[in-house]
Amino acid sequence: MNVFKRYLFLFVFLFSLFPLRAEEGMWVPILLEQTRYQRMREMGLSLTPEDIYSINRSSLKDAIVLFGGGCTGVVVSSQGLVMTNHHCGYGQIQAHSSLEYDYLTDGFWASSFKEELPNPGLNVAFLEKMEDVTSQVLANVTPGMGEKQRGDSIRAGINRMKKQFTPEGSYRVDIKPLYKGNQYFMYVYKVFNDVRMVGAPPSSIGKFGGDTDNWIWPRHTGDFAIFRIYAGKDNQPAEYSPDNVPYQPKKHVPVSTAGIRQGDFTMIYGYPAWTDEYISSYELDHLVRQDYPARVAMRTERLEIMDAYMQKDRGVRIQYAAKYASVSNAWKKWQGVMRGIDRADGLNKKTADEDLFLQKVRSNAQWTKDYGDLLEKMEQVIGSSGPFRQVSAYYSEAVLAVELVQLMRKHEPLFLSIISGKEVDPKIMNVLLIALEGFYKDYSLPVDRDIFVAMMRTYFELVPADFHFKEMNERMKKHKGSFEQWADDIYRKSVFRSYETIRDALTQTGKKRINSLSQDPFWAIYRTAKDMMQTKAENPYVQPYDSLSRVFMKARLELDRDKIFYPDGNHTLRVAYGKKEGYTPSDGITYLPYTTLDGVMEKDDPEIYDYNVPQALKTAYRKKDFGPYAENGRMPVCFIASNHTSGGNSGSPIFNGNGALIGLNFDRNWEGTMSDFLYDPAQCRNIIVDARYILFVTEKVYGAKRIVDEMQLVK
Repeated sequence: MNVFKRYLFLFVFLFSLFPLRAEEGMWVPILLEQTRYQRMREMGLSLTPEDIYSINRSSLKDAIVLFGGGCTGVVVSSQGLVMTNHHCGYGQIQAHSSLEYDYLTDGFWASSFKEELPNPGLNVAFLEKMEDVTSQVLANVTPGMGEKQRGDSIRAGINRMKKQFTPEGSYRVDIKPLYKGNQYFMYVYKVFNDVRMVGAPPSSIGKFGGDTDNWIWPRHTGDFAIFRIYAGKDNQPAEYSPDNVPYQPKKHVPVSTAGIRQGDFTMIYGYPAWTDEYISSYELDHLVRQDYPARVAMRTERLEIMDAYMQKDRGVRIQYAAKYASVSNAWKKWQGVMRGIDRADGLNKKTADEDLFLQKVRSNAQWTKDYGDLLEKMEQVIGSSGPFRQVSAYYSEAVLAVELVQLMRKHEPLFLSIISGKEVDPKIMNVLLIALEGFYKDYSLPVDRDIFVAMMRTYFELVPADFHFKEMNERMKKHKGSFEQWADDIYRKSVFRSYETIRDALTQTGKKRINSLSQDPFWAIYRTAKDMMQTKAENPYVQPYDSLSRVFMKARLELDRDKIFYPDGNHTLRVAYGKKEGYTPSDGITYLPYTTLDGVMEKDDPEIYDYNVPQALKTAYRKKDFGPYAENGRMPVCFIASNHTSGGNSGSPIFNGNGALIGLNFDRNWEGTMSDFLYDPAQCRNIIVDARYILFVTEKVYGAKRIVDEMQLVK
């Protein structure tokens, strides 16, 4: 019996003795029956485990998609219609937008299949199956093996298994660690690359409240967009072709028009991206007191620069809408995490948990031998690697914040091939040129230049001198410490300053093409900064922390017999559950668990972009023609529940106890953003756009009844 199965047996035995709070946890769906299913039944679930996850017949998992690699979506019709969040499809909406067709501002609704817009590079993936492959991955790992050797062995095992188990056709196999690398699961996906945009409300609905309301409750955002999966005529994945047809899925879900009451059961099914619930107090302390404050400060500067240009120029606003939202999202979240950890006394709770762990370790001679100095080692490594960790924050938020430096990073392998003089396949070169054309469509040199000046100055002033990279030092001497002169010089001379100049450089031959890239100032910035970081990363204290975290997790699985553990989020399919419920953020304030269209109208302000309610929605509100979607004469907009979520859960379907769709997850409350590290059942809530609001906006506000008619509506 492998280690995980022994732990699972123990957890099942202890379940009835030491139940977790109902809301906490991101559960592996294949293991629900052994872990959380009974509690879910008690709370209102009527589905069986096979209804939720099965490889022998169609189940709810067959309607869930990994959308674009970063979000979740759900299939809601027999013709491959997919719902996800507006912010998950934001890049596609923005890419199709122009001054002539501004779908960000006006919305988009295809009136026929022919009008549905293709999205090169966008795909969705269905999970075919998951399987515990721990024994195979760790087959050649032996006790006492060094970390590098261990890592090499694991990577070799994973690569071997991927080759062995990847089916022919449009499939992808991922093998990912759980429990800090104490367990490994294999995931087999079927990938569809022809995904077309069907409908999206204007940003004044889909992004209503903008960055002001981001991470905030109460919320009034219609954060949804609708896409369709297309397949070949054999219903199998196919590259885009006008001859492709709507995909007929194994499973699509019904959409509820009844909603749920306060206290009713909710279940979320999706791909939480990342959590670190078992983080040590030492690492958490570093994050909230050093890392996050530095990152927030740098992003504040970037956002101010972008906003100034976006306010002055509508074209720049369209170009930078998605970029601004991306930068702002983490910026605001980190502030919420710091505030939440402080409010919940999170550091002291982690420390107290570690004190209990140490007491258990000392109660057993073998445990003392195996784990007695583990926490001390973790503290030492965090302390010793602190300077490098802090520089890493400045490197990613300052150096890599410059868009032309990001471009070097994205296409580094191909640029290296060109610089080395290798012949490049004309097809690959054409793909590169198409990608570059897309990049420059949404690029403003003045914006990037000002961000460069601000970020390089910040890096130079706040990072120790021995972390200054070669190109920075040489340029500071040449330009006598002037970041403005440095910027003016390189943005004037670089072949990357425009699409035309880089296209001309790449279409040259021989040494001319090689020199134009190898001698470019942005290539020099990227390469010398990267080389510096790689050299500093060889610090002997940087390497061991991952292994210590793995051992700490292993020890907790062995010692903490009064707790049922769930794996951290790692962008694999999970189930979480809870109920529709409000919360009290501070003394004297209690939030209801829902909002209505009345609140949208109360926030309406034509002078503020984030709150400028579109005329079509105002007209529908005045008519009060809510169809079957109203509740007691009012139009529901959003609600909150106590499902444990993370990034990646954006677009995840929220189901009632019968498996009908009641909404799409799109955010967390600000007080609960620390749930990636510490779940507080009193404060942590996920924010959901009500399915009835999605239907109302689509059909009643914008007349896209053909889309709603595809769906199976249930009461």
